[in-house]
Amino acid sequence: DARAILEAELKKAEARLAELQKEWNNGEPEKNGAEQRNHQKYLDRVAELKVNLARTENDISGLKRELGRSGASASASK
Repeated sequence: DARAILEAELKKAEARLAELQKEWNNGEPEKNGAEQRNHQKYLDRVAELKVNLARTENDISGLKRELGRSGASASASK
């Protein structure tokens, strides 16, 4: 059923968002080994992390919108 697939995708996206937010650490991700010596690597990773956070948030919004539509169409077809 399409709704179950959307709900599963939403759960995955929300778990991914929680992971990214933990790594994001309020805009101050921890530096890993190579980044201690190469600040540009750290900046690149932070920029990529920010993009991934935004993408995941957009994915969640889209999935919630789709679930809202499928809920409305399911109740309309009953």
